Amino acid sequence: MDDTKNGAGLSTALSAWSTPECPFHIDYSPRAFDDIRLAVVDAFFSLPRGGAEIGGILCGNWDGERLSITDYAALDCEHAFGPSFALSPRDEAQLAALIAASSGNSLRPVGWYHSHTRSEILLSDADQEIHRRFFPEPWQVALVLKPHTFHPTRAGIFFRDAGGGLHGEASYGEYELTPLAVKPAPSGAPAKVEPESLQERVPRPISFSQSDPKPAPPIPAAKPKGTGAAPEDPAAAPASPHFPEVAARSSRRRWPTVIAAVLLACCVLGAAAYWKRDLWLPHVIAMAQLSAPAPVLPPAVGLNTIDSEGQLQIRWDRNSPLVQRASGGALSIGAGGPSRQEILLDKAHLLSGVFTFARQTEHVDVSLELKQPDGRSSREVTMFVGKLPETTPAEDPAVLAQRDSLAKQVAKMQSDLNAQAARNFKLQKSVDQLTKQLHNQQRSRLLNQATGKK
Repeated sequence: MDDTKNGAGLSTALSAWSTPECPFHIDYSPRAFDDIRLAVVDAFFSLPRGGAEIGGILCGNWDGERLSITDYAALDCEHAFGPSFALSPRDEAQLAALIAASSGNSLRPVGWYHSHTRSEILLSDADQEIHRRFFPEPWQVALVLKPHTFHPTRAGIFFRDAGGGLHGEASYGEYELTPLAVKPAPSGAPAKVEPESLQERVPRPISFSQSDPKPAPPIPAAKPKGTGAAPEDPAAAPASPHFPEVAARSSRRRWPTVIAAVLLACCVLGAAAYWKRDLWLPHVIAMAQLSAPAPVLPPAVGLNTIDSEGQLQIRWDRNSPLVQRASGGALSIGAGGPSRQEILLDKAHLLSGVFTFARQTEHVDVSLELKQPDGRSSREVTMFVGKLPETTPAEDPAVLAQRDSLAKQVAKMQSDLNAQAARNFKLQKSVDQLTKQLHNQQRSRLLNQATGKK
């Protein structure tokens, strides 16, 4: 990954990146990638619990076989949907303008970059939609960076394969972006020294002050400056010299040294604080967040989803001030396919607060955009993830026909049994009547016989 092709300097050096799955070679500027890394890390520490995600475009050249990434241009995302790198309509217009402005230079847009602070290195569905819309060329790439508090920043490059497919689940060549050395100071002509500063540095002749009426006591065995030899007679020794000009010049010479030492100490402390910012910067940001007043959040719409046997109910707060003031709205539903379903809502449907959607996938993205009377619009998004309800498989028509035939046969047999039971009942009734008649006849015969004997 760090195969340097040009050693003329960090600003012009290019490193090669390749993987067997990529159909072309990629060269990149380590200095440009390091500048992107620094911006990503600064945004990561700008907010607690994940920081902010940023992005921009990659600039370079394409010669038909090799892609060169030598520069970048940052996109000023307004983060309308939170700290994640989710583009609003204004951000998309700004991105299109940035691509158009970069296309007219000697370099052209060869891809884009963005950071992931709350997910792994991958291309989400929203990222792939941005890549398809704004970077449709088969050689344009996407760079995803993931910063960390205690570990180096990791990065991955995503590309289209020979068939035009985009493998967004993970990067084939994920690697670590190690910080580069500090840029060397630019070389140039030495600073011009003014004549006055040269005169300050040249020692002037020492002049003795003879204005004192009383000379100072002599100093034996001392050779005063400016004399060739020590005086032979101590009584004749000159007075101790007084050097006001030399003391002033010495004091003026010491001040630049002291200032330079102070500046050097400040630079050393600043460099040490910068390299150890991972230890103290999160605490400072947390303290600033605690002391800062709570931000005033815009009123929410309360967009949510509830599933009932595959029927997805999309609900929102119809009493929300945004809904009450809105003149109309639009529901955008993405069910995993390449296109989204747009549903326009009038004032009456907005005030109902619910819309039912028959889902066919386990992942559904929903966004509600409200149009205000002053021309502005507000947008809120939500997502539903859940398994599809189990459906009963359709039965075989032959089995259904056989079951109906058996049911008819059972009904016919039941009818025959009922008819036979009715006949049996009639026969039993006839037998009972015959038995009763025989019994009466036998009784009458016995009575007659008894009467005749008497």
